[in-house]
Amino acid sequence: MKAFYFIRQVLNDTISILYPSLCAACDELLLQGEDVICTSCMVNLPRTGFHAIAENPVAKQFWGKVQLEGATALFHFHKGEKVQTLMHRLKYNNRPEIGNKLGAVCAREIIKSNPYATVDFIIPIPLHKKKQKIRGYNQAYCFAKGMADIYGKVVLKDGLQRVKFTDTQTRKNRFDRHKNVKTVFRVSKPHLFIGKRVLIVDDVLTTGSTLASCIQLFNKIEGAKVMVAAIAYAE
Repeated sequence: MKAFYFIRQVLNDTISILYPSLCAACDELLLQGEDVICTSCMVNLPRTGFHAIAENPVAKQFWGKVQLEGATALFHFHKGEKVQTLMHRLKYNNRPEIGNKLGAVCAREIIKSNPYATVDFIIPIPLHKKKQKIRGYNQAYCFAKGMADIYGKVVLKDGLQRVKFTDTQTRKNRFDRHKNVKTVFRVSKPHLFIGKRVLIVDDVLTTGSTLASCIQLFNKIEGAKVMVAAIAYAE
């Protein structure tokens, strides 16, 4: 048995030498004990702290539009900076572990404060099957999975369903974004959410149009309380 563990350690060390693990944010070598993102980047990435501020910029996106218990984002998003690098690699470079890691980080921070301390369901914004087939996975699900591991919940990945394919939101203005997501989603089993606390998660929040359209669906369900969380907020 000792020989087995020795051989496995030698193999792991050899793989580490041949294929060293690099930080997903800065491309520096990860040290022993570091995972996906190095300690320096994790400490210095621009956290918002919005979970502790009820009237934060993310929450204000939804004022007068939907009923919401709380809204937050883990990081500020600025073009050309490390958060953008993380988001790009998560979405386009087959790096789902980035979403898992950031989901766990976000959950550890928000679970200590209201209204996020108690959650019944964690639901990612879904991709259309066509887009998910191209990408291979849903980046919002990866983020949700990381959060669910900390909350001790199972991700309800089919809680929301995308019933209409939409063009990318990247180059659309605020009005066109809202129009683009109207009637795109549906709640698959509304009875599950009666009187429950639902946390809807996404990767990057800009105008909030996508999330707002989903929140409106849950607002129609008796007693359902909704919160939202995103990896990053693009101001």
